[in-house]
Amino acid sequence: MQVQVGLLAQGLAAAGCDVVVASGPGDIDAGDVELRRLPPLRGRTAAAFAGALRGIVGELGPDVVHAHGLRLAPFVSLGMRHRSLVTCHGVDPSRAPRTAWMVRATRVAVASCGEGPRRLLLAHGVHSRVLNNAVPAMPAPIDRDVLAERFGLDPSTLVCVSPARLTDQKDPVTLVRALGLAPRTSGVLIGGGPLAGAVRAEVERLGIQSRVVVHEWLDDARALLGGADVLALASVWEGQPTVVLEAMAAGVAVVATACPGTSDTVVDQVSGLLAIPGDPASLARALERACDKSLRARLVAAGHAQTADHRLDVVVGEHLAAYRRLLAGSWP
Repeated sequence: MQVQVGLLAQGLAAAGCDVVVASGPGDIDAGDVELRRLPPLRGRTAAAFAGALRGIVGELGPDVVHAHGLRLAPFVSLGMRHRSLVTCHGVDPSRAPRTAWMVRATRVAVASCGEGPRRLLLAHGVHSRVLNNAVPAMPAPIDRDVLAERFGLDPSTLVCVSPARLTDQKDPVTLVRALGLAPRTSGVLIGGGPLAGAVRAEVERLGIQSRVVVHEWLDDARALLGGADVLALASVWEGQPTVVLEAMAAGVAVVATACPGTSDTVVDQVSGLLAIPGDPASLARALERACDKSLRARLVAAGHAQTADHRLDVVVGEHLAAYRRLLAGSWP
């Protein structure tokens, strides 16, 4: 989400808007856009967060307050609701009923970063408009053979990269098991996270240490993705995954699970291969299919064409139109 906030801020500024980003602690690349820091948003600091946000809004008097993440809906509803918009970047389906109830109570205008989140919110009574994510510019890819050598992988295998935090949402254990069932593949999981120990233990249990590497986050993860044969994801839910758009832009085939969000971004058999969420055998079959170079080339071509809808200038134009609609009182 931070990547999208930074991209949008820079794009809006380039389009002639006066933009200020107000963000809690954490990395966010907003370029030359002014960045104001907010306190962390936790239970005990919620009041301080709300006060700091109101202070910035009161000082600047913006035409639009655009929040990212549904948990911010209650905060932007306080005295600024009629000029506020909050974008949903994905919702855990198990938490959707409670989240939707909270958002409905605030009566704040809601956007969704893709059809998956939009449909999920609508099922719980929240109407929203789709505002697509932008695809970031990709760095020069690391050479495929250099990538394989760096992580001790066999370059004759299908080299898969998964730059994703190791959390329940990303279901990395299913990915590891799928790689274990697909002997012509190798993989690097880059991201670290609370499941790192469990993921490494599963790699050892399956005896696939020579084919699967688990690594903490790397600053050149996006360049590594660009050098891979395949982006592999096993998520159980997503919003509109930036990493999928990045892979498409970099000319890397996408093999992922057909979870909400991803299945609305990837057209199965056209711009990627989709498998059943939580099913290692299904994902392994998709990975084995991706060993076919000609199939990968077709997927890459279609995926790259699909990114045209996610160019930053296109996404900025969609957002400006949405802001005008918001201020005209015709949302959604």
